[in-house]
Amino acid sequence: MNAVSVVRWCPVCGDEMTPEFGSTCEDPVAWACRACGFIQLETGGRQISAQRMAAVRELSAPYISRPERTAAAAGAEQADAAATDPVRAAREVLSAFALMPPVNVEAAARLLGYPVEWVSRPRGERGGIARRQGGIALLVNREYAFRSEAEQRWVLAEELGHAVLGHLALVASDAPAEEAILQEPHRRRAEGAARSFAAELLMPAAEVRSRFTRMQQGANRPVGERERAEALRRSISDLARDFQVSPAAMRVRVEALGLLH
Repeated sequence: MNAVSVVRWCPVCGDEMTPEFGSTCEDPVAWACRACGFIQLETGGRQISAQRMAAVRELSAPYISRPERTAAAAGAEQADAAATDPVRAAREVLSAFALMPPVNVEAAARLLGYPVEWVSRPRGERGGIARRQGGIALLVNREYAFRSEAEQRWVLAEELGHAVLGHLALVASDAPAEEAILQEPHRRRAEGAARSFAAELLMPAAEVRSRFTRMQQGANRPVGERERAEALRRSISDLARDFQVSPAAMRVRVEALGLLH
C-alpha cells in the first residue's frame, strides 16, 4: 500500500480528501472528497494511463455518478441526448429555452438544474464543478483575478459544458484558446469539448456568421492592408460587445468559422 503523509482539504466543503491510486506502487493520481464529491486530478504533469484512470473511476464511482434530472430542469433531456456532441448539446440548450445572444449563462445553468456557487479556491484556479445533494453545482473562484466580466461568463459557460457533458472529475481549464496543462488524453478531449460547448453557447455559429456578414456588407470597402486590418478589428470588437465576450475570444471564433478567408 502507498504511504501518503500529505493531508489535503477539500476547497469546496473543507472536509479531508482521500487519495485515489491507479496502482499500489505510485503516488496518487487523484484526490476525492467523500463529503461533497469534488474530484481533483493530481498528476504532476505525468500522463495518466487508461488503466490508472479506470482505477480512479472505479474507486470514485459511488460518489461521482451523475444524478437523475429533476422536474425543474425542463429541457435537460435534449442536452443529455446530445451529450456526446458539444456543439449539438449547446444548440439544444439554446433551442430548448429560446436563448439569444448575449446568453445569460447563469440563468441557463439554473434552468438545467445546475446552481452557480462562488467559492474560495487556490488563486490559480478559475472554477470547477462539484456534486451536491440532489445535483451538480458550478463553481466560480472568488479568489481568481478575473480580467473582465466576459472572462467570468466564459468560465461559467465552460463549466456548464463540463456538467452537461458529464465531465464530473475535471476542474476548470485555463484560458479558452490555451491547451490544458495536464497532458492526459481524456482530459484534453474533455477540455476541448467544454470549450466547444462554451463557444457555441456564447457565440452561436449561425448568429456570428449572420452578423459578421452584415457588418462586412454594410461597411465601406477599405483600401490597403492597414485599413482592412482596422476594419476587421472594429467588426470583431463590435461583435464581442454584442455577444458580451472578449475580443480575443471573438477573434478565435471568427477564425474558427472560416470568416476571415
